[in-house]
Amino acid sequence: MTPADTARVLLDTNAFVSAIKHPVRETKTLRVIATLLARDNIQLVGNDLLAREYLRYAQLFPSPTASALAAAILETMEVVGVEPRFLSACQPYVRPGSIADCVHAATCLQTGAVLVSNDKDFDPIRKARVIEVYPGSEALRRWSPASE
Repeated sequence: MTPADTARVLLDTNAFVSAIKHPVRETKTLRVIATLLARDNIQLVGNDLLAREYLRYAQLFPSPTASALAAAILETMEVVGVEPRFLSACQPYVRPGSIADCVHAATCLQTGAVLVSNDKDFDPIRKARVIEVYPGSEALRRWSPASE
């Protein structure tokens, strides 16, 4: 498999929280994350802020599922340092004061990653086609084994 065949994906924290909030039931979001982690042609990308958010939410919603999922994501995720020019390019499309959203969008712009998020706050940047944003259902449809 060549790097051109590999999709780069940033998994927003709202997807992570959705997957771990109710650990006794298997949510669609948990299936999306499991699918992404299992695929050889998916490279998870993120930034230091995102990594800290995963750990914080795993502590807020403690369970074996939360711990295992955070560990699996962080073990495979490529952490990139976001360049200021990408932050500047994304800033007009995010709510004022929403630093995390701007950093995550800038990470996607810098790396060419698709943002997987159900957060409507990313609608302006998606509509402007600055980055690709897939809701969890679209990610599952695109990358589930049945879609091949």
